Amino acid sequence: MTNQIQAVPTEENRKPTSIRKTTIAVAAAALVALVALGVLPRFARQQAALAAVRESPVTHPIVTAIHPQFGEPTSTLLLPGNIEAIYSADVYARTEGYIDRRNVDIGSHVKAGQVLAVISSPEVDQQLMQAHATLAQAQASLQQAQAALQQAKANAELARLTKERDQPLGEEHAISQQIVDEATQASNAREADVTAAEANIAAAQANVLANRANVGRLQQLQSFEQVLAPFDGVITARNVERGDLVTTGSAASKPMFSIAQSGTLRIRIDVPQSEAVNIQDGQKAAITVKERLGRAYTGTIVRNADALDSAARTMLTEVQVENSDGSLLPGMYAEVALTFAGQHRALIIPTSSLVIDHSGMHVVTIAGNKTLHFAPVTIGKDMGNQVEILSGIQSSDALVASPNDLLRDGQNVEVR
Repeated sequence: MTNQIQAVPTEENRKPTSIRKTTIAVAAAALVALVALGVLPRFARQQAALAAVRESPVTHPIVTAIHPQFGEPTSTLLLPGNIEAIYSADVYARTEGYIDRRNVDIGSHVKAGQVLAVISSPEVDQQLMQAHATLAQAQASLQQAQAALQQAKANAELARLTKERDQPLGEEHAISQQIVDEATQASNAREADVTAAEANIAAAQANVLANRANVGRLQQLQSFEQVLAPFDGVITARNVERGDLVTTGSAASKPMFSIAQSGTLRIRIDVPQSEAVNIQDGQKAAITVKERLGRAYTGTIVRNADALDSAARTMLTEVQVENSDGSLLPGMYAEVALTFAGQHRALIIPTSSLVIDHSGMHVVTIAGNKTLHFAPVTIGKDMGNQVEILSGIQSSDALVASPNDLLRDGQNVEVR
């Protein structure tokens, strides 16, 4: 049986363990001291920051209060538009030839019927001379046919008399029956000659009418050698010069002239759906042109489309303005102000007072204890920097002028 020997710790063996425990304790104490040195200042700073936050105005935001104002009993709608001539036209050649003379240039004021240019067209002149000659021949043929009719009528009358004389003689057997028959046939033949002569006259008359129409057509073409102004106006474009070849039609050539009437001008505007129902013919409009500062122009609504554009939800409306002094030019940009009478005096607030979020449009009201409340509102007309409020607030309510995203419902604020 094996004997087990138990080692008994001696004094020398117990010394290293005591030293180790002492070292660990010292290290732990040092660690605690270091942690205390790092945590205590941080805790102090946090307490100071918390106190500063509690004393900061952020917990009681400073806001500016405003009150809704009643709008005017009328509203004004300002719309842009382009000034256009009331009448404008492109003048093309109606006959072919060369420009023999040009009487006007761009900027020339012309009257209706004034000669703008003269076209030399010798082919048309020759055709007209030939048409006159053909017409003269047709008229001569008509006269011959009329003379032949008179002769045929005379021959028919003679044949009739002969027949009427021979028939009684034949009945009395004073002459042979053959003579009577020949007289009867001759009378019938002469009657047929009269009918044929009348038909020849009708054909000759139709030929005369046809040739007279051809003469009229060529005379009309010849009259087109003088290019006339269709109405009073100003020449806005000229595309021909003396000696240029011009052709008829507008598909393959530029217009000879462009003319516009600027005594009365029109402005086409697009009225939004919110005011389209208030547009009436004869309604006055104030027109402003930046190039004519201080000058007031008054226009009149003369017509509207009486229907909305399905894409833009606007109604095309035409305003006409008198321009006898020529101070307005076609192509200018203008602003048209329309004034409408309101059915009620709505509340008006600045657009900056609106809060728009996922739940709709709100304003921030301030209760008597300076507590915020988000009130939903229904808006009407948007006038740019102001908006009409139809429901949701009263005129006595105090509103936050410019609410920010940090404000919340039920928060206390300081009003200044």
